[in-house]
Amino acid sequence: MSPATKPRSFPTRVSVPPMLFGGLLAVASCGASPQAIALHRRLGDVRIHLDSAASCVRNRRRERFQRLARQWREDTRWLSSTTDIAMHPAYQAIIGMGPEALPMIVDDLRENAGHWYWALKAISNEDPVPPGDRGAIKRMKAAWLRWAEEKGIVG
Repeated sequence: MSPATKPRSFPTRVSVPPMLFGGLLAVASCGASPQAIALHRRLGDVRIHLDSAASCVRNRRRERFQRLARQWREDTRWLSSTTDIAMHPAYQAIIGMGPEALPMIVDDLRENAGHWYWALKAISNEDPVPPGDRGAIKRMKAAWLRWAEEKGIVG
């Protein structure tokens, strides 16, 4: 084989692939280049930024839910009509939050009770309450809490 056709071999500097996030010492000990180490650090910074941003969004959603729920309770405290209670603008805004509101509604139902059944049904498009239990608040609550547990919905 002539030198021109001889396959070239490249030295491998890293025998164990570095992890994408975390383990900077593992990257350095594997013989990674300074550029790889710098990239690894930057990726860690990105992860921290994304984690904190997602946390902020979740907190804003929870704060919005709590503000709307508080307003809804205050404004509907003395109403007897389930329709009027469910048509309140704050309640409708919570329904408008969609599936992301389900864990918060379930938590609130567990802690405070309340007429969340209309919202739960509207958002989930399900109704776990047997026809014979409709109107029996304690049994309705128990049915929805079982449903949430079966679906893995937690706040």
